[in-house]
Amino acid sequence: MKKLFYRIVTGLLLAGWMCIIFRFSAQPAVESEQVSGSVSYRVVEAYCEMFHKELTQSRMDALAEAIDYPIRKAAHMTEYAAMGILAFAFLAGYMQKNAKTYLTALLIAALYATSDEIHQLFVPGRAGKFTDVCIDTMGALFGLLVLFLLQKLWERIAKRRSLHYNKNILK
Repeated sequence: MKKLFYRIVTGLLLAGWMCIIFRFSAQPAVESEQVSGSVSYRVVEAYCEMFHKELTQSRMDALAEAIDYPIRKAAHMTEYAAMGILAFAFLAGYMQKNAKTYLTALLIAALYATSDEIHQLFVPGRAGKFTDVCIDTMGALFGLLVLFLLQKLWERIAKRRSLHYNKNILK
């Protein structure tokens, strides 16, 4: 029963995240640029506030424009990092947690990134780009790498606690 619940929850989370990515990709270019431009501008404002910088409006606009592309690509990587982790979690309900599970999760993210870029060919002002597929896939790879490292760290901590616990029992 627990396994079925886990599979349903992780499946719904993965499908929901895929829907969120689809929704972002369905935004026409003008709308998408407004959203990312607004985020870039807020980053510049936060920078100015944090470091007590006073910049002119035109300088702030120029900085926001300059960081817009990296922020957009970082957003792509982040959303696909989350998707890679969710795909792994879903697959873990069906497979052993091993290299095959990580590779399958990465493949799912790469295929979805490909389908997402194809989808963008039909959205006004958007274009499907192979470079975006690569960036998205790298985001998924990064997310899965972080997950792998966290799991190894968790295993190491659990092993140390177990050894410490067993030493105390023997005393």
